[in-house]
Amino acid sequence: MYLFRTKILSLLLLAFLIAPLRVNAACNFHNINGFVWAYTIGWISLSCQNTNPPIDYGADINFDAGPTALMSGYGWSSNVGWVDFQPSGPYPTAPNHGALFTRTAGPATSTVGTITGWAKIDSLGGNGWIKLGPLDIGGTDYGAQIGSNRAFSGWSWNGGDNLDADAEPERGAGWISWQGDEYGGGAVARWFETLYGDIYSGGNIGAIFSPPAARYSATYLIQANGTIDPVTITSNAGGGAPYVDENFGVLNLPQESNSYRGSLGNLDRTGILNGYYGAVTTYAGDNTSSGTLGTSLVLGGKIYHYTGNLTIDSAITFNKGAASQKGSGTIIVDGNLLVNVNIDYEAGAVGSRIDNLPSVAYLVKGNVAIDPAVTSLSGVFFSEGAAGITTGTTGARETDAALTVKGMLIGQKITFERLFVGADNTPSEQITFDGRAIVNPPPGLADMVKGLPTLREVSP
Repeated sequence: MYLFRTKILSLLLLAFLIAPLRVNAACNFHNINGFVWAYTIGWISLSCQNTNPPIDYGADINFDAGPTALMSGYGWSSNVGWVDFQPSGPYPTAPNHGALFTRTAGPATSTVGTITGWAKIDSLGGNGWIKLGPLDIGGTDYGAQIGSNRAFSGWSWNGGDNLDADAEPERGAGWISWQGDEYGGGAVARWFETLYGDIYSGGNIGAIFSPPAARYSATYLIQANGTIDPVTITSNAGGGAPYVDENFGVLNLPQESNSYRGSLGNLDRTGILNGYYGAVTTYAGDNTSSGTLGTSLVLGGKIYHYTGNLTIDSAITFNKGAASQKGSGTIIVDGNLLVNVNIDYEAGAVGSRIDNLPSVAYLVKGNVAIDPAVTSLSGVFFSEGAAGITTGTTGARETDAALTVKGMLIGQKITFERLFVGADNTPSEQITFDGRAIVNPPPGLADMVKGLPTLREVSP
């Protein structure tokens, strides 16, 4: 078995904005997924992403619209055809509207709520009306709902304007279940995830949407010098103290204002620049990575010092060292860091020397801005700037991509901006603590990483 010791946090997050999926041209993204089920007509698909048809179809709810929002679009049944979620009236009875989502709990863009109104199986004509809700039986509403785990529950009814057994002939599918055990549907929303590390915030921690079922905001500790939203911010280790710890206190970052002596340990920035931890190469003024680092290199245990801004303008792969060659390196930027392309490590295992392992840290005096075209980053990104680290967005779910970071994000502020929403519940931003900063620290970071999570084998 393994014991994970989390002394201090590996990821510092102060603010979240969180989130499209890019699919083939025949099927666009729809933020409702899965199926509903009726014993009489079988499965009704709520998104073309389930069936990959030659045409686009699906249901959508604009959860950003306010406390109520229309559910638009179509579902598909191979037995009865199209199901329209905004059919034209007149409607059989109240409520006199198509499918309508009403928020019942959570923040302003929460997916928790009820679905009321009418849908219609077009092929059945006047017998095709589906009442989504409310379905009041004995004082209990059995209508369609979306729960805190973003999953559907409840029922709909197709078979006439009443639910009781009376003399009126009722034709239709009968009860339609929104809670299929295997293919049940739900809302697909933007969210963030950290793996094998922790989250710390100097203020409150909250997000717009909660993680999907069986997924979590962090693997281990979540600590804040403030409040933590128990619905949107969750730990795989468990709820409540010690895994979710509010009002934890202040963890100071090592920065110029405290002479680089913080809760994470000390950062000997002066010593790094003076060559105490490795040879220093200095690039004056603003520079690009293509003009200095190239696209593929072994860091060699060196320090690369940029006195102005640095733009990563060509995709970089940091390679493994060979023989006695070190794979680690530290990049110091006195200005801002602009990341416009991917940064990755060479794949594959190293030889007998752990210091051959690629391991890079960016120590940035200013801010770190990640372009929305970037999909993969590797390394420790440390920002002293007031804006901190921003993940970038195109402003549209259809064009934003998911971002994966292998390493750490540390800053005065971290803003998750991506609007990506994946039909398979892929997170908009995923940060995985890969442990490289511990097993092969970049030059000058050995003291600073002493408080980070460590993995060791123990007896059962």
